[in-house]
Amino acid sequence: MYETVKVVKGYEIKRMKGTRGAYHVNVREGKGFREFHTFRTIKAAAEFIETTL
Repeated sequence: MYETVKVVKGYEIKRMKGTRGAYHVNVREGKGFREFHTFRTIKAAAEFIETTL
């Protein structure tokens, strides 16, 4: 189960409930697939969204 930590530009930064140090950003999601990136910090994930997406 995932929980949303922060929302940047409409993209949710999520982590698995009860954990820390692994944050996921879903880039694309479709029928039967999901493209995501994993980061160690919220700051790195937010910076990725700001610069790339």
